[in-house]
Order: sequence, then C-alpha cells, then structure tokens
Amino acid sequence: MAKSAAPTTRVRDPEGTRRKILAAALQEFAAKGIDGARVDAIAARARVNKQLLYYYFDSKDGLFRAVLRERLAERSPTAAHADRTSPERLTALQDRLAAERDWIRLLTWEALERSGRGPVEQEARRTTFEHWVAAVEEAQAAGELPADLDSRHLVLSELGTVLFPLAFPQLTRLVTGQAPTSPEFLADRRAFLSELGSILSS
Repeated sequence: MAKSAAPTTRVRDPEGTRRKILAAALQEFAAKGIDGARVDAIAARARVNKQLLYYYFDSKDGLFRAVLRERLAERSPTAAHADRTSPERLTALQDRLAAERDWIRLLTWEALERSGRGPVEQEARRTTFEHWVAAVEEAQAAGELPADLDSRHLVLSELGTVLFPLAFPQLTRLVTGQAPTSPEFLADRRAFLSELGSILSS
C-alpha cells in the first residue's frame, strides 16, 4: 500500500500519537495475532483516526514491524541491564520477561503466522543474540561459565528455560499446579533459577 497522504487535521503531538498507536498495536497483535488484528480496532484503542495509522506505518504489516523494532530497541545488546553471564542472569531474565506478557504472546503469534516467511527484523535480533553469545564466550574464557558447553546452545537453552513456563501456561499448570502469573510460582521459579545459575557458574 502506498503511503497515505498527510492527515488533513494537524496532529498536535505526532510523537505522542505514534507512541499511542504502537502501544495499542502491541495489545491488539498480542491478543489476536498478526493476521487477526484489525486496523480499526487498533485505531479505536489508540483513540486516533485510522488514517493516521497508514500515514505513520503504511500498512498493518508495517505497523507490526514498527512494534517489534521499538521493543528490540529497548533490548539493546549494549544496555546496562542486560546481564548475560552472572549467577543471577536467569532470575534477571525472568524478571524482565514476566513483566512482558504481551511481548511473549507476540513472539508466539509470529511463530504461528510467520514461520514460513522468516522472522521480522531479523538483523536486529541476530545482532542482539550475537552480543549475548560473545558475552558467554568471554565468560567461558575467563572460567566463569563451563567452557565445554557450546556457547550458542547454552544461550538457546537458558532462554528456553526462562521463556517456556511463561509462554506455555497450560503446561506449567500441569507440571507445577501453579499458574505462571501467580506470585507463588514466580517466587519458586526465581529461587530455582538462582540456584541453577549458580551451579552453571560454579
């Protein structure tokens, strides 16, 4: 779709409007998937004219890419909070992911609906993971993590260990009897991840 013409009514706060649209789009995409999300519904959530969505983002797919791009920017591989190698790295990762249910659902929808097309914003995500792998390899060289484990599979395994219970709540309930959103589960899981991180770093 060609980029829409500028809105006939001047937007007083274009950056604020853009942020509102992105926040509304994240909720809509997380709830209904990429294909099921409706531009009308996103505009209603953001309380803006639908024309503005096309003006800023060209299309629904462009809006989805912008949502991912913004969230990836918040996860810059050079960010100070990105603990990749300390004994508490797994608990830190759970703390971040547990606060971002919409983001996890968005990843799930992407896997279901875009698996044959390749991931969106591929290069940005690859860069993030390359930084993560490099940090692990530095820690392995320093003797802080087991050197005999493949660094890429270690990153993948640690990400999966934290992400899986949050992404598959039905299986978490079956195994533990607890909902992954409950304070009890998060506390128990945090204690387990803290111990696991310490064992892997010993």
